[in-house]
Amino acid sequence: METLLLSLPYLHAALSPDETACRTLWPGLPGRPENAWEPAMPWSAPMAAACLADYERACRDGASGSPVLTLGAEAAPADLSPAERRALREMTGLPPEKEEAPLRLTAQQVLILLWLQEKQAMDMAALEQKIGASRESLASLISGRAKKTERSALPQEQDLPDWRKALFAALAFVQDFPASTTLLITGSAMAEALAELGEPAADAPSGKKARNVSVSALAECCGRNEYARLKRELDPGQWNRTLTLFLPEEHR
Repeated sequence: METLLLSLPYLHAALSPDETACRTLWPGLPGRPENAWEPAMPWSAPMAAACLADYERACRDGASGSPVLTLGAEAAPADLSPAERRALREMTGLPPEKEEAPLRLTAQQVLILLWLQEKQAMDMAALEQKIGASRESLASLISGRAKKTERSALPQEQDLPDWRKALFAALAFVQDFPASTTLLITGSAMAEALAELGEPAADAPSGKKARNVSVSALAECCGRNEYARLKRELDPGQWNRTLTLFLPEEHR
């Protein structure tokens, strides 16, 4: 029987634990690593790469002060329901919103953007480490005293994307999860939020605790609109499916 140990919320292996059996969720871009798991994506790899290029261009335009085309942004507050957003747009005389993209396509777009945001955060952390090391070397030359400070080349959790987005996107592909699937929760904020969901389960590895949690309960953590969309578009069997979570033992 096929098994899957899927690490969340991060998509880059460098941000996930170094475990042979652990896989990261791949957004369908070209060059999928061996340790990444990719569900059946609606966009091909070239189309996903074109989407990534659009996101990168938007980021460059924003950094340079050029006008930026909003990508997937909502025109109304995110905590409003679709019906409330439609009513608000009618009251203000705005044109109707475009028809929603299929769930799996939306999820792939979210994953591509999360992958880019993680990469940017990692690049920035590596640059800060390099600059810090250069400053320390210069200070050591001036003072004549060796000074070594361990600096992480990885970003802090607060500099990484919101874990709720990754959870929403992952649940959109729950139908592709093998029957034996476990989610390894690596982000501390995500682990704390999910720590009391579901029921305790057995067979957790050392340093972890296991819990069985329904897809519907996990969806509640993604946000009001995301919950409604997952409930509307997942079939009842997947919506009521139970997944096993491995969380750090300290989150009780």
